[in-house]
Amino acid sequence: MRDIILRFVIAVSALTLLLPLAALAQTQSIATSAAGTSQPKRVELLCHRTANEDIPENTLDSLEQAALLGCDVVEIDLRRTLDGQIVLNHDGVLDRLTDGFGELEQTYYGDLALRDVGSWMGERFDGLHIAMFEDALRLARRRNIRLILDMKTKGIGPEVLALLRQENMLDRVRFGGEWDDVRHLYPEANAGDSSKWVQPGVTASQVEALHHEGMKVIANFSANGHEMDLAGMQSAVAAGVDGINVDYPRLGADAVGRPVEAKLKSLSAAADAGDATARAAAILELSRYRGFALQGDFARWLQDEDDHVSRAAALALVTARPQTPAAAFSDAVRSAHPDARANAAWALGMLRAPASALVPELHDPDPVALHEVLLALSRMPGTVSATRLVPLLTHADLRVRGAAALALARHDPDLALQVLPPRMQAEIDAQRGIAEDYIRRGQPQLTPAEIEVFREHFAIQMKLVQALATLKGNVAMQQMEALAFRPGNDYSQLDAAVAAFHLWDRIGSDPQAAVAQLAAPDTGVADRAEWMLVKGGPAVLPEVRNALHSSNTAVRARAIRIVAWQGDQGALEVLQNLANSQSEDAPTARWAIAKIHTLHPAQPDRVGADF
Repeated sequence: MRDIILRFVIAVSALTLLLPLAALAQTQSIATSAAGTSQPKRVELLCHRTANEDIPENTLDSLEQAALLGCDVVEIDLRRTLDGQIVLNHDGVLDRLTDGFGELEQTYYGDLALRDVGSWMGERFDGLHIAMFEDALRLARRRNIRLILDMKTKGIGPEVLALLRQENMLDRVRFGGEWDDVRHLYPEANAGDSSKWVQPGVTASQVEALHHEGMKVIANFSANGHEMDLAGMQSAVAAGVDGINVDYPRLGADAVGRPVEAKLKSLSAAADAGDATARAAAILELSRYRGFALQGDFARWLQDEDDHVSRAAALALVTARPQTPAAAFSDAVRSAHPDARANAAWALGMLRAPASALVPELHDPDPVALHEVLLALSRMPGTVSATRLVPLLTHADLRVRGAAALALARHDPDLALQVLPPRMQAEIDAQRGIAEDYIRRGQPQLTPAEIEVFREHFAIQMKLVQALATLKGNVAMQQMEALAFRPGNDYSQLDAAVAAFHLWDRIGSDPQAAVAQLAAPDTGVADRAEWMLVKGGPAVLPEVRNALHSSNTAVRARAIRIVAWQGDQGALEVLQNLANSQSEDAPTARWAIAKIHTLHPAQPDRVGADF
C-alpha cells in the first residue's frame, strides 16, 4: 500500500523529488559505504541519486559526473524490468523521466532502451538512455567510487548479487531499500555498519559524543531544505563529521576542501604544456565535465600545432553540452596550422553545422585539411555548388577524390549519378594497373610508400561505393547491381561485396537481376546474389520460388537454400515434390523442409515417412 500511495504522489507532484531521502534516513546501513572505509582526517563526499542537479538522474552520464565532481560514494536506484533486467531508476513512473509512459517494471528493457531519458531536463541532454546496472558497476570501478544501492523492487537480491560478483564489486557497495533477501543470501552484507546520519547544525560536541560511541557521522544535506547550504556544509565539516551527503556535489566538494575548480585548473595546466599525449589526455578528461565554461579553452587548444592536442580539443567541442556554436570554430578553420584547420572542419561536420561555414575552405591547399572539409560537407545541410566539387574528383590526392564523391552525392545527387560510376571504373582500372605492374615485377617486397598507395586506392574505392549507395532511384540501383555482380578475382571484389551489402534493403523492389545472377559462372557473384536474396526479405520470394523450377541445377540448389533460410512456407509444396523425387535436389529439399518446419513449428508435418 505504501508503494501505491508513493507512486500516486509522484505522478501528481514535483515534490516527490524530495521523498526518497526518507527511506535513506530510515535505512542507516545505506550510509555505511562512506563510514566503513573513510580515510583518516578525510571527509568523504556522498552523492544522492547521482549528480541529479547537474545531469539527468540515474544515467551513466550523471554517475560519471558525480565521480568527476569528487564524490567518493554515489547512491543509485535499482529496479527490475518486465524481462528481468536490472536498471537504474527511482520511482518506476516513466512519465516523469522519459518520453514514454507507464510503469518501468511492466516494460521490457528493449522498449526502455529506445526511450530518451535526458530531454525532460532540457534539450542539451537529448539522447541519454536508461542505464543497466552492470554498466554502472563498470563505470564505478573505472572511476574508483563506491555505490549505495537503493533497491526499489522487492526480490531482486539474487540478480543484484550475481552482477556484483560478475563485476567484482561486491565489496564496494552498501545495500538499502528492499534488500531483505540480500541479508539471507549474503549475511556479510553491510557488515560493520556503525554510521549515524545527522541533520545540518550538528555541533562539534555532538560529533565527538557519537565518535566516542564508535559511530561514523554523516551530515545530510539532501531533501531537507539545506541542499545548497554551503555554509552549513562547511560548519559540519568543521564540527568533525566523517562525511556529508549532498545533491549538489560541486558545493559538497568545496565544503570538504577538494574544490572542483582546483581540479580543472590542474587539468588545464596539464593541457597547456608537456608531452602531447599527456596534454591530449588532460583535454579529454576536461571534456567530461559538464556545466563549466571550458569551450573557450578548447577552442584555443584546437589551434595547437600538435595534431593530437588539436584533435582532442575538437572532440571536446563536439561532445560539449550545450552544443558548441559554429562561430567558435571561425579562427581555427583559418589557422596557420593545417591540422587545426582539418580538425575544425571535422568538428563542424560532426555538429552538422551549415555548409556555408566551410564552403570558403574548399580552396585549402593542404590535402589533409581539404579532405576533412569535404567529408564534413558530406554531412552538413545547405547548398554546395557542384562546380566547386566536380574538379576535386580528379584531385592529385586520392583521399580528396573520395571525400569529394561523398560531398557531391550529398549536394547534387543527380549529377553524382552521372559522374560517379565512370569515376569508380577509372579508379578500379588504375588499381588494377598497379597490381598488374607489381606482378610483372615479380611481386617484390613492397616499400612503405607502395603500401600506402594501395591503401589509398582501397580507401577511395570504399568512399565511392558509399557515395553511390546514398543515391536513390532505379538508375542508382542498376549501378549498384553492376558493381555488386562484377565478376573477377582482383582488388575490386571488395567493392563488389560492399555494394552487395547495400543492396540487401533495396533488392526487394526488383529482385530479377539478383535471381538471374544465381546462374553466374563466377562463384563469388552467385554467392553474393544468393545471400543478398536471403537477406532481402519476403518481397524477393515470388521470384525465388520461380527459380525452384529452373532447368539449371545450380540455380535450383541456391533457390532451395534461399527459401529455407527465409523460412518460406509458400515454397513447401514445391519442396515436397522435390523431396519425393529421385533427383539430386531431394536431399537439399528435405533439409529445407525441416528448416522451415523448425521456424514454423505450428505447421503440420507434411513429409511423413520421408523423415
